[in-house]
Amino acid sequence: MKKYILVFLKIALLFVGYSYLKTAHKTSHDFYYWKSTYELNETANTPKYIKVLDIAFHETLMLRKTIFKNKAPKNIVPVVYIDNGVWKKMKATTMARKILTILKSMPLEAFEEIQVDCDWTNGSQKSYFEFLKLLHEQSRKTLSVTIRLHQVKYYQKTGVPPVDYGVLMYYNMSNFQDLATKNYILDLEVAKRYHYNFESYPLALNLALPLYSQATIIRFSEVVGLMEGVREQELNSNFKAIGEHLFAVTKTHYFKGKLLYEGDQIRVDEVSKELLVKTITVLKKVMKQPKEIIFYRWGNLDFYGQKNLTEVVERW
Repeated sequence: MKKYILVFLKIALLFVGYSYLKTAHKTSHDFYYWKSTYELNETANTPKYIKVLDIAFHETLMLRKTIFKNKAPKNIVPVVYIDNGVWKKMKATTMARKILTILKSMPLEAFEEIQVDCDWTNGSQKSYFEFLKLLHEQSRKTLSVTIRLHQVKYYQKTGVPPVDYGVLMYYNMSNFQDLATKNYILDLEVAKRYHYNFESYPLALNLALPLYSQATIIRFSEVVGLMEGVREQELNSNFKAIGEHLFAVTKTHYFKGKLLYEGDQIRVDEVSKELLVKTITVLKKVMKQPKEIIFYRWGNLDFYGQKNLTEVVERW
């Protein structure tokens, strides 16, 4: 009898151990809230990553704070977007001080992390990295930054930010003005050209995936504008398919506030659930499992559905 009890206990322990490991390695997911006004009521699905500040330099430093009509929930991650051109004009010490002062003045409760979104270059690397070091030291909070694919592939040249971890922005990886571009938002064939050095990249990486869509307006073989939030299923009888995700305008008319002329072409860039699943399958071969996948952006959740996005994440 004791023998059977021991066997049963061993099996139970193995099952518990397997269940623990499976849970411990489960990837969670959340969302970016990327609007100029925050007016959400706190719910179980309130997005964690909230853009709170846009910073650019046009003759003078431009600071645009997100307006909070409702108080943000506790433990959000405030995200600060900084245009790379800022580092040509501003000192790292000044920027760290300004940002911390602004964050303290905003209605944010008990946050433990700050995230910075900036596509730095070789020319701005020194100032940007000095800023990150100062922000980290002075805030005494977890600090994360966004990372682009080329900054992983060429990290020995671009450098590795002095932060706790990075978020790989897996979208907008090609040139939307290039007429040969197939999908500006997410093109796996383009992305694969940058699938190098993940195994040696010294910074832990989470992952950001796109949920948005747009249309590129092409006139006389030149890109002349963009329309946000356009999906193929919205196109009416004034559009005719002439290629993969490419449509000709057959009648001059207004569409989503834009005047389109007969003969114009539009390329619709969007991301389906199937493409997100395929992206996970491809990335699993080169990238360590992220602790979290962040979808860009909140506001498009209803189009995809929470269930579908959960299924995407669980593919990891």
